[in-house]
Amino acid sequence: ISCGALALFVLVSASDASAQGKLSGFAGVGPTSTMGDLKDADSTKSGFMATAGFEYKITAPLWLRLDASMGWNDRITNWEEDAYIWTLAARAEYWLPLGTDKLRPYVLAGAGMMLYKRNPGQTGLEDTPAFTTKNRTLFSGGAGVDWQIGSSSIFVEARYDMGADNRAFVPIVLGARWGVR
Repeated sequence: ISCGALALFVLVSASDASAQGKLSGFAGVGPTSTMGDLKDADSTKSGFMATAGFEYKITAPLWLRLDASMGWNDRITNWEEDAYIWTLAARAEYWLPLGTDKLRPYVLAGAGMMLYKRNPGQTGLEDTPAFTTKNRTLFSGGAGVDWQIGSSSIFVEARYDMGADNRAFVPIVLGARWGVR
């Protein structure tokens, strides 16, 4: 429900502001690979993530981006546990002057919040301290390539997202952008 509400918010916001020529929206899905304490201490396996947000044009090559993501991951346990990873981030996108009119590379970096929630599976012990939600500061950096199709585009992007306590994951997102570019 929360991803649907975010997508609706982005669509409504983007339609109004894109008429002014500064705002575009995007959404995507893809696999994630866990690293650091997220993989080791939390025993979290790779999974997949859905992401959506909007981008605001500051200058021609520089955009400000706000996005939210939700990931689903299995855990290595005997109790069929899984985990959710939510992120909320502000990122700067710099569109590189390489490429062509249609194919455009970019880099991005930013910060935000990461929430990690373990689900108890068959144990049903959600109220124990071992299953509390962990909130962490998020730092990220990555790169992507965008293929322009009219006023929309498709993109592939990879990021390294790391919480302040070495909980990290790498999402590879395939998605679409709409609005002004």
